[in-house]
Amino acid sequence: MTAMTCRDVLDLIEPIAAGDLDVQPSVRAHVESCPRCASALASARRIDLALAAHEPPEAPVRFTPAVLARIRRERWRAEQNVDRLFNVAVAAALILVAGGVLALLNLSGVMAAGRLGWSVLTTTTREAVAHAVPFVATYVAAAGLLASALGMWWWAERRLFV
Repeated sequence: MTAMTCRDVLDLIEPIAAGDLDVQPSVRAHVESCPRCASALASARRIDLALAAHEPPEAPVRFTPAVLARIRRERWRAEQNVDRLFNVAVAAALILVAGGVLALLNLSGVMAAGRLGWSVLTTTTREAVAHAVPFVATYVAAAGLLASALGMWWWAERRLFV
């Protein structure tokens, strides 16, 4: 049997107080030994009893139709957004297909554009590398500092909630 923590037990307090969950022996042992969890369970049970002692108020006459109308409106808006996205994707696909057909019809132009694109890419890459080489040590140091800061932050957050 594994020992329960306060975090584990506090997540179960409401269902236990409402009678929706049977109390496991490990939970019972923890509640009996932990004043904080025992107090939380007692408070939840008092609240449950107080709520059960009163009749729930009647919903206004227009409440249900208003909620259903809002749900339908939100669903319709979500469907409209999906429809728009689908239409944009179809339009993009048609443009790509049309571009492909035109490219097949004008193969020499496509080849010339490809050569031009490749030369621009290689020239730009060569220039970027030439400019970046003197600063590689700075980039590596900055990446190391960022990685160590993220590691310390992760470690601190992990330790905070254990």
